[in-house]
Amino acid sequence: MQKIYRCPACQANMEYMPDTGMMYCAYCGSSYPVEEVSEEREETVAPADQGKVKEERTHATMKMQILTCKACGAELAVNDVEVSSFCAYCGQATVVLDRVDEYLRPDYVMPFSVAQDRAEQIIREKITAGFYVPNEIKHFEIEKLRGIYVPFWLYDLYYGDEQFYKYTVKRGKSSVTRYALRIADCHYHMLTLDASKNLNDYSSQRLEPYRMDALENFEPMYLSGFYADRFDMGVEDTKDLAVSRAKGMFDEVVASTVKHSGSKMVYSSPVHKVTDVQYALLPAWFLTFRNEGLPYTILVNGQTGKMVGAVPYVKAKAYATFGILAAILCAMLAPLGGIATRYVLTDMLAEEDGFKAVIMYFVFAGLAIWGFWSSAWKKHKAFRKSVELTRSGVTSRFVKERQDR
Repeated sequence: MQKIYRCPACQANMEYMPDTGMMYCAYCGSSYPVEEVSEEREETVAPADQGKVKEERTHATMKMQILTCKACGAELAVNDVEVSSFCAYCGQATVVLDRVDEYLRPDYVMPFSVAQDRAEQIIREKITAGFYVPNEIKHFEIEKLRGIYVPFWLYDLYYGDEQFYKYTVKRGKSSVTRYALRIADCHYHMLTLDASKNLNDYSSQRLEPYRMDALENFEPMYLSGFYADRFDMGVEDTKDLAVSRAKGMFDEVVASTVKHSGSKMVYSSPVHKVTDVQYALLPAWFLTFRNEGLPYTILVNGQTGKMVGAVPYVKAKAYATFGILAAILCAMLAPLGGIATRYVLTDMLAEEDGFKAVIMYFVFAGLAIWGFWSSAWKKHKAFRKSVELTRSGVTSRFVKERQDR
């Protein structure tokens, strides 16, 4: 089945507008609250077997489907996970009803609150403001801009652990081994895990946080005017990933309570239990453009406006900045070197003390330079990973392979 929403005033097709939170008719300009708009259904395929559909929520499978557009009669081919799309000929928005009914129906939807023009503005402002961004990228031409509801599982789970940490402390000229015990537990509520194979987990997690107080009980009309996917990774496919994510956050917080550098976990006895799993559609904008023949896809959280993605930089500017910062650091350390050297060349300190001062200077300088380089390298690695994800062909196809308006 497919579902469209008719304007009460003129019977034209209506779409949900993020900036107003209302259904809007582009034909006559009328706007109505969501609850005042009626739906119209047309059966085009036999409804799915309910036993099989129930099973799909655990292990997801589905095939391509052909629909007939109610407005112009054209055939509409939707991929195996699309829940809402557009007619490629007349642009009418449609919802694939049998993919949201019964067990495939999401529990919640988070309506878009960032409009399309605002999403584009956010991306252009941040890219234009980038000092290291090449000029040709600052003036990119949009290839695709899609508002897509991404499927997520929301996990409620308990996680607890008993952990021993080992570290050493200085006692005069010797070192003493110490141990720290940490016992803690945590109840996660609506821990998000994206349920789409084609969207990288790192990208979806960087879109967070979403404000879960904005979740609405699912109504298909929120999908009208946007693209939406159903899950293609079931609960059993993602449960271990959810536990792993819970463990990562748990361990990070617990480890931060051991106030000793170089501490290492030597024993762990975790327990966990999934108490509930719910299904939700969360909003994101995907903007794709090309530079030197390569696709780049920038993401924007459709609720908060947070941007995710990175673009190549002008290497000459980056190297120049790094050189300047290194020179400043050396200039700051130079006076200390002069002081240490003066101690050696004069009789202000004994010869042994002067030598120690010089050694201490070089140790301090070495640590400062190493810390500066290490921090810069970590940021560079994170940046490169972000650029690789932005340039991912998988993400680009995820956006591109949909019906155009």
